[in-house]
Amino acid sequence: MSPFRCTIAQAIRDQVLQPAIVGKPDDLFLACASFEPRSVKAAECLPPTYRARQAIIYANSECLEGCQGVGTRPHLYQLITILARHADRVDVVEGSLFDAPKQLETLRKALLTDWQPQDQQPTVTIDTTTFNRESLLIASALLRSFEPKPTVRAVYVSPADHGSWLSRGFRSVRNVVGFSGVQDPSQPTVLAVLAGFEPDRVLKVIDEHEPKKVLMGIGDPPTTERFLARNIAEQELVLSRQDVEEFRFATADIHECYTQLRCLVEPCLRESNVVLAPMSTKLSTLAVLLLVEEFPQIQVTYCVPGEYNVRDYSSGADTLFIDGLPP
Repeated sequence: MSPFRCTIAQAIRDQVLQPAIVGKPDDLFLACASFEPRSVKAAECLPPTYRARQAIIYANSECLEGCQGVGTRPHLYQLITILARHADRVDVVEGSLFDAPKQLETLRKALLTDWQPQDQQPTVTIDTTTFNRESLLIASALLRSFEPKPTVRAVYVSPADHGSWLSRGFRSVRNVVGFSGVQDPSQPTVLAVLAGFEPDRVLKVIDEHEPKKVLMGIGDPPTTERFLARNIAEQELVLSRQDVEEFRFATADIHECYTQLRCLVEPCLRESNVVLAPMSTKLSTLAVLLLVEEFPQIQVTYCVPGEYNVRDYSSGADTLFIDGLPP
């Protein structure tokens, strides 16, 4: 599948979100409810003719409680209402942002036990927009454990803008479950970061892993042109360090980003432990999945934030991106 992008208005007008295979309902539509209004935008783009045999809505329990629940619950109810018009069955599953085993078990049960593909070559549409990167990696890896692999189409909605801050504080830096890699204590570590707008999280990951070298990725081309300047400005402190080398990566093209990462890290694997920290778009996070499938010795790390900017994380919905994972 070639990457596709259009405005939200164009997506609705031209009914671009048809099933992955024309004339056949998707076996699964997978989405995540969040405090961000963007979590319902892809579902709102589904045309009346779109059908799925089942829809699963994932939500982190921490986002359904306290002040985060103020925004998340209405979006969850909106998703249920919208997807009930398109899917034969809608299930809501509750995982955890902070409890990694609960997150894994929730997704494992939902995707490997409760969901039973009816087609020998199932098709899946994932609205990646508001999954946290750890749960997105786990869910996608579980789906790709089927034989034959499902046809997976990834959808992402970029915001019109981001708030002045996205998250602050830290709870932990941990390996993504199933992506612990193979680390040789006798070898140095190379840390490759796909950076976004959160320099504190980057610095925390660097301090945690104490790498010999940091490969600092700046998203270029970005999903929105003005995001590039902010990305560089936010990461200026990290980029100024002597042990940091900058590289650029595609933020909205899974295969192109995978190719760039492969060329970057493959030479390092001979003499170094390689750790990847995806902190940019969800589509570039899926490129990390493809890379680790090829090189399972790579470790993927995740910095769990202490607090999200619930009331001003992002605003508006600008562009709909559609891309796919290879079989």
